[in-house]
Amino acid sequence: MKTTSGTIIFSLCVVTFVIGVHQTMTYGIAYSYFIFMISVGLLFLYRYRKSKHKEQEEQAKSAPKRKKKN
Repeated sequence: MKTTSGTIIFSLCVVTFVIGVHQTMTYGIAYSYFIFMISVGLLFLYRYRKSKHKEQEEQAKSAPKRKKKN
């Protein structure tokens, strides 16, 4: 999936994970747990959108081509 929205979602996933690691080292896991959950949620969203995009491409390739009637 090479769309702008996919790139943004994956980038936000990585950024929130890095922020979560920093917060864990600074304050502890209890204060950064929600940041990790946001990161995991964004990763699930990215994977879901990627699989849907792949399914749509496969359906478009496997769809029979219609013949034009004269």
